[in-house]
Amino acid sequence: MKKTIYTLLFFLSISLNINAQSQNSSIDDVKRLNYDLLQEIGFDDSKITLVSRLIYSNAKKATYISEKGVFPNKEVLDNEFKTMFLRFLSEEDFTKFKTIKHKIKYN
Repeated sequence: MKKTIYTLLFFLSISLNINAQSQNSSIDDVKRLNYDLLQEIGFDDSKITLVSRLIYSNAKKATYISEKGVFPNKEVLDNEFKTMFLRFLSEEDFTKFKTIKHKIKYN
């Protein structure tokens, strides 16, 4: 009986480990794709880091709002994102970003 339980726990832990690795791989793939897209429009590493943090912050804010039972207003979130973006980068950079915005992945 103990042997069966230990065997079951062993296989369960292996399964959970594989699932966690799969999720990490997926996150890494999304980061790489977004990095490539931002590099494609001419952003350097510092701009890519900044834009990635802004995207992450905006996604977290939308998640937080939706968890509170309120549907996040896309226009409000987009305006907040644009305001933050323009605080650190130029209007020209924002115009470049808009050309690839539809390709950006969130995870």
